[in-house]
Amino acid sequence: MFAYHLAAVLGPRWWSVTKNGMSPESTVAAISRFAAGVTILSGDMPIGIATLGETGAAGTGVFDVKCALEPDVVDLVSQVVPELLWSAFAMSDVRALYHSRFEGDPELRGTTLPLWVDEIHFPEYLLIGGRYEGMTQSVLHRDVLERSLMPDGIGGT
Repeated sequence: MFAYHLAAVLGPRWWSVTKNGMSPESTVAAISRFAAGVTILSGDMPIGIATLGETGAAGTGVFDVKCALEPDVVDLVSQVVPELLWSAFAMSDVRALYHSRFEGDPELRGTTLPLWVDEIHFPEYLLIGGRYEGMTQSVLHRDVLERSLMPDGIGGT
């Protein structure tokens, strides 16, 4: 139920789920195609969703995270994303994760943001809220994340 509500609120911003329509049936079908997914909670209240879509033999996956757009929710979700990314690499054999983000989307990658490399930018990719927004696709490599957790890295141990 929460996934459908979030899809309805975000509309085209959750492109991978809403691109084929927003009926409950198409939303459930789109969500069921993810390799893994978690609902992010604050207390007992769902506030966000993170998904992993694997591309198979290529050794890459697609990481997506969406949440309600209130600033406090964005902050809470951003704080858990590094742990979710680590878990995504730990539970799969992917060597790299891709993440797509529209210009107007909140930045949810938290402290891992400096580890991502922008690979391609699609200007004016989709009409959202009456204006065209570009979309950027970035990549995070497993070895980069692992090195960041070393004593002199971002994660610091």
